[in-house]
Amino acid sequence: MNDHLPIFEMTRTVAKNEIDYLDHVNNVVYVQWANDIAMEHWTTAASKELLQTYDWVMIKHCIEYKQSAMLGDPILIRTQVGRATNVRYERFIEIYNKETMTLLAKTTSDWCAIDKAGKPVRISQELRDLFEIT
Repeated sequence: MNDHLPIFEMTRTVAKNEIDYLDHVNNVVYVQWANDIAMEHWTTAASKELLQTYDWVMIKHCIEYKQSAMLGDPILIRTQVGRATNVRYERFIEIYNKETMTLLAKTTSDWCAIDKAGKPVRISQELRDLFEIT
C-alpha cells in the first residue's frame, strides 16, 4: 500500500459459515471480504448524489494467500485505491489477523465505474478527488 494515500479499514470476526472442510476460512470468502470493503469504502466516502449516480464492479482480481484464518479470529481488512484510467481504477486490499497483525492475504483488483443502467462511465475528476487518486 502507498503511504501517501488514505487507507480505509474495517474489522470483523470469522463466522462459522465462512469455514470450509479444511477448518479454515474458505478462499472464496477472502474475495467476498475484498468486495465488502470496497463497497463499504465507496458508500462511506461518496455523497448521496454520487451513490444515486454510480456503482462499481470488480472486473479483475488477483489474490495472494499467505496464512489461514480460523473460526473466531479477529480480522482487520485495509484498502486504498491506486492508479486510475478512464474507466477503471485499481484497489489494494490487505487482510490481517487483527490480534497478531499476521498478513493473511493481499489483493490487487481493477474496478470499473458504471451508471445505474450498468454501462461503463468515465471516471470523473469528482470520483478521482473522492479517493484522492493521482
